[in-house]
Amino acid sequence: MKLSHLIILAAFTSQILLDSCTQSKSEPISSNTEEQVIYPAIKVESAKPSQELQIPGELESYFETDLFPKVNGYIKRINVDIGDRVSTGQVLAVLDAPELSLQLAEATAKMRSAESQLNTSKSVYKRLQKANQTPGTVSPNDLDIAHSKIVSDSLTWLGTKAVYQSIQVMTEYLSIKAPFDGVVAERRLSPGAFVGPNDKSAVAIFKIKQENRLRLRIPVPERYISAIRLNQPISFSVMNLPDKKFAGKVSRISHNVSKQTRSELIEIDVQNPQLQLVSGTYTQVTLPFQRNTTSLTVPSSAVATTLEKCFVVKVENGIASWVEVKKGIEAEGKVEIFGDIKSGDTVLKTASDEIPNGVAVKTKL
Repeated sequence: MKLSHLIILAAFTSQILLDSCTQSKSEPISSNTEEQVIYPAIKVESAKPSQELQIPGELESYFETDLFPKVNGYIKRINVDIGDRVSTGQVLAVLDAPELSLQLAEATAKMRSAESQLNTSKSVYKRLQKANQTPGTVSPNDLDIAHSKIVSDSLTWLGTKAVYQSIQVMTEYLSIKAPFDGVVAERRLSPGAFVGPNDKSAVAIFKIKQENRLRLRIPVPERYISAIRLNQPISFSVMNLPDKKFAGKVSRISHNVSKQTRSELIEIDVQNPQLQLVSGTYTQVTLPFQRNTTSLTVPSSAVATTLEKCFVVKVENGIASWVEVKKGIEAEGKVEIFGDIKSGDTVLKTASDEIPNGVAVKTKL
């Protein structure tokens, strides 16, 4: 029984091998033939490229200042605190300086004394002039002396008056007033603190910020500064009000590129009457750009970038050549290029450093 099974198995195996050899001899051997690759190509176009640039900005108060006292004294009273809205000329704090009050009283007395002496000299001179109407009554020398006395007393009075006015102005500095409409951002001292030019710590009493009008400061990358113009519209949003969009126009251009950031600072005036916006917050700015003149554009894929250069693959008379370019504004899948190339030139739609410089290529527009 076992021997018959082995005979059947051997016969079956022999038939399989025979069929396999017959089949392999009947199939043809295929050969691969090289075909030239056709590369998609496009024409370089002239256009005025535009782009909406998303860049961060920062809101700042339109005016901001620390208030220091002009004279030495002690804080007698503070009328405002952090967050209070103040108006121009409002008294924020009052200082106490007794020695300044004494100096003012002394200057007042000296001025009034000099004024009284001047009035007396004028009265004497008038009487002498009246008496001089009778010939020989008053000598000319007495008239000259009386006139010189008036001049001297007048100068003395003017001097004492100047001293008085100077001290009076200094006493006005005892009242710390708001220089503009704004908000008290910081109050750093309390009543009883000694302040003034002689205070070595030199701590400001208040920090005042103008919040109803803000400055939006935006650093524009060097690549885009030629497309910036005054009154250019922008829009921005802030994190604490994500559902709102705010609008403005370019108010100032610094015309100065920072060496550290390679950017130019621009400012936008932002009206903020309801104080919705807060100075110091960061913003996301949408800044539209458009060239004033036409330039060359290609699809972004047509520009290849390596460690050494940025280039497009130009095709002329069936020969590929690398043309070094610089990129400009990039938007909607197209990029602005500058280099030894002109409108209407043919370039590969997808540039690559795998295509050697000077090789023959077949293209299709």
